[in-house]
Amino acid sequence: MTVAEDTQFEDEKIIDDLVAAGRLAQQHYEANGSQEVFDKACQAVAWVLMEPERNKQLAELAVAETGLGNVADKIKKNHNKTLGLMRDLKDVKSFGHISDNKEKGLSSYLRPKGVIAAIVPSTNPLATPVNNIINALKTGNAIIIAPSPKGVKPARL
Repeated sequence: MTVAEDTQFEDEKIIDDLVAAGRLAQQHYEANGSQEVFDKACQAVAWVLMEPERNKQLAELAVAETGLGNVADKIKKNHNKTLGLMRDLKDVKSFGHISDNKEKGLSSYLRPKGVIAAIVPSTNPLATPVNNIINALKTGNAIIIAPSPKGVKPARL
């Protein structure tokens, strides 16, 4: 086996392990979930980025790590994108019984799909993963974040 084949095997194993862990987490989240639980999870994740002092610290880390952008703009982007998403998602049903069409005898239900993968650009290492996580949690799914090599530290936080 060549070094490239060894590395590919190791990478595939890491991905398989992440997907397996994501499936377990998602199954637990869905089994214990409700619209209220999913909405509260979204609020908690949004606050992780929007809390002013933490937002500033994360923006500083993102600029230092990636060498892209400036702190003041990152702070605004983190806040505005996340606040905008939370406003868009407010009162939106994303789980369970949604509607009935008595005329056609149909009921509509929404349920999670499983594990989502999200690639994060180095130009937006904070708001993109946080907003992807919020969308996944709102719909009862697990998510695997794949940050740019330049944005690994901010994405881990």
